[in-house]
Amino acid sequence: MEQIELNLGVPIDESKLGPNAMMNLNGYGPEGKRCKHLFAWKYAGTYYKCGQRQNTNSAATDQRVNWKACSKFIER
Repeated sequence: MEQIELNLGVPIDESKLGPNAMMNLNGYGPEGKRCKHLFAWKYAGTYYKCGQRQNTNSAATDQRVNWKACSKFIER
């Protein structure tokens, strides 16, 4: 599948983007719920990841459990 980029001429205020990349990309989902895509890798610690996102095995792709779900939310 080829990704198409749309330029709507609307500037993005990057100061309002949060640390949750999935919400910045897809928008907000329901608050206070955990998504089916959220999973944990357990090594020396527990690292939560999103199954809808490419994981790089680094902290850059970690998801926080207390973050809001994105618009791709699927109930567990």
